[in-house]
Amino acid sequence: MKLQSKIQVKAKDKVFGGDKLLECIPMVSRNKEELLRDIQEIVSHNPDIIEWRIDYYDKLENISHVVESLKQIAPLARDIPILLTFRHVSEGGYKEESQQTRLEVIQATVETGLIDVVDVENANEASFIEKVKEVVRKNHVKLILSNHNFKETPSEQWILDSLKTGKELGADIVKIAIMPQNFSDVVTLACATYRARKEILDIPLITVSMGELGSITRIMGGEIGSDLSFFSSSGSSGPGQINIEDYRCIKDIIQDKFKW
Repeated sequence: MKLQSKIQVKAKDKVFGGDKLLECIPMVSRNKEELLRDIQEIVSHNPDIIEWRIDYYDKLENISHVVESLKQIAPLARDIPILLTFRHVSEGGYKEESQQTRLEVIQATVETGLIDVVDVENANEASFIEKVKEVVRKNHVKLILSNHNFKETPSEQWILDSLKTGKELGADIVKIAIMPQNFSDVVTLACATYRARKEILDIPLITVSMGELGSITRIMGGEIGSDLSFFSSSGSSGPGQINIEDYRCIKDIIQDKFKW
């Protein structure tokens, strides 16, 4: 049974924190030709959310090109919300860009009215976060504040503190993705997620234990309290992502056999 959030967040007709674990497929396209191809392939799987990992995209210094690219893919996404992520290189971003470039790209794309959710790291300097908050609030876009650790799994309390920090900084949705070294680390993430949902946070949250070891958290995320999982189709944006059609087969088997 999916654990629901007390406060639920809508992006178009999709609900973060509701009775469904949302399925998100990332686009890691490097140019406009790939972008137009990838959006059509992803839409064919009908995910709940499409994430544009724009840090993979070329010509980010050309704001008009980026905006025009967004305007071309948005109609192809139909009614599927678009999550814009410009990941910082220190937390898994594809390439290093200045904070000024990141802000300019986020602002320009959000102001088109074609972006539904934005994800930035809660480790950014306070002035950066405040500027992002200002533009997303003005344009009625939801904000994810996230934390990523590709080396290890911190303690359960550290995970809980990170999620709480995201809320205190003004997130609509909080996220953490961490790398396990053993299955005990996966359990740590699961326990922290469950406690956060049941005892601490009233807003939607996304938690991921990465890599092959952590794959179970992508499948059973809803049962422990997470509200969205990332799945692959044409490309992967993170270690351990499962193909979305494989996930759906696994989910159908579990629901049929165990009535979850």
